[in-house]
Amino acid sequence: MKTNTFLTCISIILACLIGYLTFNIAQGKEYDIIYGFGSTICFIATLLPTLGLQYKDSRSGTNIRVLSVLFFIAFLISHFCFAGFGIKMSYYIITNGIILVIYLALFYKLQGVKEL
Repeated sequence: MKTNTFLTCISIILACLIGYLTFNIAQGKEYDIIYGFGSTICFIATLLPTLGLQYKDSRSGTNIRVLSVLFFIAFLISHFCFAGFGIKMSYYIITNGIILVIYLALFYKLQGVKEL
């Protein structure tokens, strides 16, 4: 696995911009800064393996990219719903924390698989 510096920067900038969009959707509501910061972290975690990394094996790379895109979409829906509706912060942290931990566990397992 190698990093492509340019695409890594692009994915981080894109994640920050989407995090700022989440902040703007939640603006005026309680905990809007936490919504923006939390979404930025989740989007960086999913966009970096999707765009910024190159994999040795094309099959595992494709599987990791598909997994990352699916969780990126799940995070988009989750963060925009939480920011738009202003649901309690504890539900936001627990829900997105569980989704992030499941994603990281699956990413770790897919990365360690030698043969598909």
